[in-house]
Amino acid sequence: MITGGRILVIGAGQIGETVANKLLELKPELVVAHTYTLQEAQEVSSMLSRSVSSSTTLATSWRDLFSPFSLSQVLEESLRDTSENRRVLTNFFYGHLTEEVVQGSTIYQLVKKWQPNVVVDGVNTATVCGYEDDPYTTPRHLIELLGADSSEKTIDLAEKLLLSSFVPKLVRFVQTLYRAMLDFEVERYVKVSTTGLGGMGINIKYTHGDVNEEGMSSGILGKVSAAGVLHQLLWSIAHSPKIDVKIVVPAALVGWEPVRFGKFHSNGSFPKLVDCEVPIDVPFGSSLKSTNGVDLEGYLEIPYVDSGENSAYSLGEMAAITALGQMGSVTREEVADAVIQAIEGSTRHDILAAMDAALLGPSYNAAFQRNVVLKHIADLELAEGAPSIATGNLGPTVAKHLFELHILKAVAGSVENLLETDASSLATKASEFVLGNRQVRRQILSLGLPILLDNGEILLGTYWIVPNSTDNQEVDQAKVDSWARQGWVDLRVSQISSWLGRIKLVGTDIEEKRSSSQVILNRNWQSVVLEGFNVGEILAYVYSMEGGDRKTY
Repeated sequence: MITGGRILVIGAGQIGETVANKLLELKPELVVAHTYTLQEAQEVSSMLSRSVSSSTTLATSWRDLFSPFSLSQVLEESLRDTSENRRVLTNFFYGHLTEEVVQGSTIYQLVKKWQPNVVVDGVNTATVCGYEDDPYTTPRHLIELLGADSSEKTIDLAEKLLLSSFVPKLVRFVQTLYRAMLDFEVERYVKVSTTGLGGMGINIKYTHGDVNEEGMSSGILGKVSAAGVLHQLLWSIAHSPKIDVKIVVPAALVGWEPVRFGKFHSNGSFPKLVDCEVPIDVPFGSSLKSTNGVDLEGYLEIPYVDSGENSAYSLGEMAAITALGQMGSVTREEVADAVIQAIEGSTRHDILAAMDAALLGPSYNAAFQRNVVLKHIADLELAEGAPSIATGNLGPTVAKHLFELHILKAVAGSVENLLETDASSLATKASEFVLGNRQVRRQILSLGLPILLDNGEILLGTYWIVPNSTDNQEVDQAKVDSWARQGWVDLRVSQISSWLGRIKLVGTDIEEKRSSSQVILNRNWQSVVLEGFNVGEILAYVYSMEGGDRKTY
C-alpha cells in the first residue's frame, strides 16, 4: 500500500511533516504534502526535499481544507470576511448536498487532482473547527443586539454565528470526503485526531490561552465537542462499503520543536512589551480602564519551546503539562509510527476498531423476538382491518418505497403475477388503486407524502415533507423528479419499471446464493421475501444489494 503507492498527507504540521518524512523512506510513487498556507507549503517542501529518493515524486499544495474550493486560497482572513464571501460559505455549509457542492469542495478537488490510494489527515480538525469561535461568544453578542438592533451589524453577526458552528463544517467535510473516496477509489483514510484535552478531564484548567468562563473555557470544550462529532461522523462512513477509515488519537502533549529564546505567539499574536509602574484605584461600580499602562517598544521575549499547533510553552508550563499525572507527552515520531502502522492495516491504535470491538451488535435472541413482534403486528392488521405500511419515522424515502411496494402487491397479488405484467399496465392499475382505496391514500397523504399518478397528476394533502417549507416550491420537471426520488409515492411507468428490475434482481440473487450454498443462516429468503411478497423484507434485500449489507467485524 505504501511502496509504489500515491499518498496525500493533509496538514503537514509537526505530525504530518514527520509522517511524510517516514513515508519517503519507504519510497512510494508520490507523496503530496498539503498545508493551509503557501508559506507552510514552501517550508515543508524545503524540509522534505532532503529525503526524497529518485523513485519518489514530492509535491505540495495549500488551501483551507474546510472551505469551498473557490474560496480556499484567499490569503487573508480580513479579505475573506466580506458579506459576499460569507454568503458563499453559508450556502456551502448549510445548503443542500448537490453535485455542485460535492465537486466544489476542497477535499474532493484534492483527491481528484492527486488520485491517492491513501490519505493521511494530520489536521487538528477539532481545533480548526471547534475552536475557531467557541460555542457561546458570538451567540451571546448577538442576543445582546437582538430586540434593539436590526441593523446591518446584526445581520453580519448572525452570519458569523452560522459560520462559527462546527457541526455543518464537519458534516459537509465528511460528506464530500465520502464521495471523493468512492469516486476516486481511495483505499484508506487515516486521521490523526485529538482528545481535545490530552487525555485529561475538564477539571483541569489547561486551555489554549483563553478563559471566558470560570474554570474550563468554553473554547476548549468546543474543541472537545468537535472532536466527538468528527469521530462519530468518520465512524459512520467507516461502516459503509468500500470505505476504510482509521483514527489515531494521541492522548498526551505531542512533541516539540527546538528550544528558542525570543518573541513567541500567545493566543494568536506576539505579546507586545507592556508596563505599568503607578497603581490606580478602581472603585466598585466603575468600568475597568487603564490610565497608567504603557506600551513599550518591542515584544516580550523569553526562553520557550514550540509545540506545534499549541504554540509556545515556557519552562514552567512545559514542566507542568508534561509532568507525571498530568498530560505527559508523546513524541511526534511515535505518532508518525502509529500512522504508518495504520496505513499498512494495523488496528492497534485505531480508535474506530476499539469502538467496533465494544459495540453491542445484532443478536440471535433479538432476531428470534423480532419474528414474534412482526407476527403480532400482522395479526393486529387483520383484526383492525388497517394495513401497517409506514409511519414515516424512518424518513420519507423509506416510507414512499414501502407504499409503492404495498400498492404493487395489492394490484398484482404475487411476485409471479407482478413480473408477468408490463409496467404500463401496472402503473395504470396502481393509480386506480390509490384513487379507489381511501384507507391507503389517506395513510400516504397524512404522512406528508404527495402521490404522483401515472398520468403526471398529483394528489397533494394539506402539507408535505418534500419539498420542505423553506425550499423553492416552483414546479418544473427536474424538481418533480427530484422530489419523487426523495419522498413522493411515484406511480409513473418509469418508477414501476425500476421496481420490476429490482425485484427480478432479488430473485436472481437469491438463486445464486442458493446454488453456491451461501444461504443466510435462519433466513429462508425464497419463502419469506418473494413467495410471501413481504414488502419490508423485499425493501431490505434491495437496500442490501444497492447500498451493501452492514459490515461485520
